[in-house]
Amino acid sequence: MQRLLDASLIALLVVATLLWSDALLLFGEPDFKVLSTFGSAAAWRLHTLWWSLAAIPSAVAIVLRHRWPLTATILAICAAVVHLLDPVLKSPPTDVAVLITMYALTSSEHRRQTVLATLVATEALLFTGALVNGAGITPSLWDSFGRVSKVFYAAAHGDAVPMVVRALQSAAVPALLLAATWAVADSARTRRLHVAVLQARTDDLEREQEQRTALAVASERGRITRELHDVVAHGLSVMVIQAQGAKAMLHRSPERSDAALATIVTTGRASLAEMRRLLNLVRSPSDTLLVPQPSLATLPELIDRVRASGVPVTFSVAGAPATLPAVIELAAYRIVQEALTNTLKHATPGASCTVRLTFDPSGLRILVCDDGRAAASSMPGNGLRGIAERVAALNGVLAAGPAPDGGFEVSAFLPLELVA
Repeated sequence: MQRLLDASLIALLVVATLLWSDALLLFGEPDFKVLSTFGSAAAWRLHTLWWSLAAIPSAVAIVLRHRWPLTATILAICAAVVHLLDPVLKSPPTDVAVLITMYALTSSEHRRQTVLATLVATEALLFTGALVNGAGITPSLWDSFGRVSKVFYAAAHGDAVPMVVRALQSAAVPALLLAATWAVADSARTRRLHVAVLQARTDDLEREQEQRTALAVASERGRITRELHDVVAHGLSVMVIQAQGAKAMLHRSPERSDAALATIVTTGRASLAEMRRLLNLVRSPSDTLLVPQPSLATLPELIDRVRASGVPVTFSVAGAPATLPAVIELAAYRIVQEALTNTLKHATPGASCTVRLTFDPSGLRILVCDDGRAAASSMPGNGLRGIAERVAALNGVLAAGPAPDGGFEVSAFLPLELVA
């Protein structure tokens, strides 16, 4: 498509040049003035032929301006200078290639200093050509040295002012066209660079937004994973212990087996409801029935379920209970829940558990310990890993490991001052 446009533009300029009044003289008979200047019709036609061939660099420049705009501009300027120095024929339409290549050069990736230097040099050549051309008519294009000497002779005798004025008048319109072409092209280049910078910034912002979204999704997935683990692990632990007790008492104490089975049903339903709520938040958060998150106020119900499973739990509160941020209340609930789940899963049968909350102005201290046998493995599981993540997210302090008097102990401190 680009080559077709270039060919069409060249053809248009060639046709305009052939229709130019002076060019038609190549095929006609010269008048008396021309004959007196050139001496013969053959000399005139040869002069006109060279004048026409000088337009070929302009056509080549139009083709080369896309890849080599500086070279194309120099070719177009050379062709225009040849036409400008001609003493008889006027500049043809093909000299418009100077404006076309100047626009391409200004819009290209060349430095602005290079473009401005080319513009100034072109304007200087234009003025010099007009000055030399005003020195008089010679029968040949190559006799311009005689006109140059006339210019210097006129300058030496103080007669250069009229010649300079005539040269300025002749070069004014082409010079203004060149300057206007440079201004328009430079404005287009500046606008294009500005758009490129804006596009780059937009792309950077989109990538940054995608990264933030990915981090937010990963964080939310981690949070939901912890929630699901805490809910499912605790519920299943209670259900397994109750099922073991119901199986052991099935024949000896059926009424206790009924109570254990009722606890299994209640715990299973509660765990399923909590799991469905979390999954619905992932699938369709807009259509999910929102319910309050677990908090310290619901800790007694959790402890009652653990007691119903057969594990004695002592619950105590020290200090003046204060209204805590929801994020701390949820984290405290999950820490106690997971610690009790570890007791149900890993403590020896008959072990008891102690849960103590201590309120002070700096934060909340949580202690969950049992008196069962210490765990044989020191590798932390998913439950302890989830507790550590919750405490770290709140800039708290966690200590989890075997207690000095046996059993296992989980101690956490959740500060208040860093919670916005």
